[in-house]
Amino acid sequence: MSIWNYRNHQQPKTDTRASGRMKIILSRKGIDSGARSGKMASPILPCGCLCSIPIPFRCGISYSDVHFGTRSFQQIIRELNPRWSDRLAHLDPDLRRDAVTSRPSGWRPAFGQIGAAVGHLINHGVGVGDLFVFFGWFRRTIEQNGKLTFDPQDAHGRHIVFGWLEVGHVIDSLPLPKGLHSLSDHPHVQFFEDEVHPNRIYVSSLSGLKAGTFQTEREGIVLTRNAGKRSQWLLPDTFESLFLKRDLSYHGNEARWDREGDKIALQSVSRGQEFVLDGKHHPNIRDYFVSRIRSASAAVPCRSARH
Repeated sequence: MSIWNYRNHQQPKTDTRASGRMKIILSRKGIDSGARSGKMASPILPCGCLCSIPIPFRCGISYSDVHFGTRSFQQIIRELNPRWSDRLAHLDPDLRRDAVTSRPSGWRPAFGQIGAAVGHLINHGVGVGDLFVFFGWFRRTIEQNGKLTFDPQDAHGRHIVFGWLEVGHVIDSLPLPKGLHSLSDHPHVQFFEDEVHPNRIYVSSLSGLKAGTFQTEREGIVLTRNAGKRSQWLLPDTFESLFLKRDLSYHGNEARWDREGDKIALQSVSRGQEFVLDGKHHPNIRDYFVSRIRSASAAVPCRSARH
């Protein structure tokens, strides 16, 4: 049997949930093709599970101390790209409680952002009640001679939504607020003074959508068109209002958009991390993500023997 079967900005005061508003941020995260981002895709394991791997960084947590089921990220990376498996991981966003063996009482998922990228979020008024939807570059893997390897039939891979975080609290200065001291190990807290400022940490809500991950490729939201380059997205007709208004941040150029039958085609930008849309202006898109997240939250966990 296969081993894979089984800072200087004012924090928004308004809770957007109370007013029915929700900013949705398509947030590009995880290892990628860049020289400082790992130069590889995160793996879709042979069982279909999405294994998003955080980028390597000069400081952080050892890949050997971050787990996907029973395997460490270091074990997985060594089989796919051993050149940097001994480096440190920037575990952000930190969405899975079981990613690290020992978590402090009261731990909550969180995501940090700095510099120009967080300035973009601040300028769009992102705050409590808004929803981060994390996507990354994934490629399918197969098992050969007892080891994991990328599937040569999946050369380009695809952008897939792998997780989410509904904002319940925003931290933009230290010390940590009362009740959030469990976040002291988060990289944007641990190395707060060393980070580019502004440095802001978005903490998961305690109710509502909270935070979590889409378990499998089938369960996740595939953005890339079938057999296309990963930046070539093909979205369901639910996204028609975005095609008409073209108000997804960084994607206002009309030439990037097209209609293909009942689908919406988008040439996504190659650079940039945070793409913001206003759910108040796009209620169908907001409801689409909320529905998919609720379905994922109720999904039965994978029973793979090795993860």
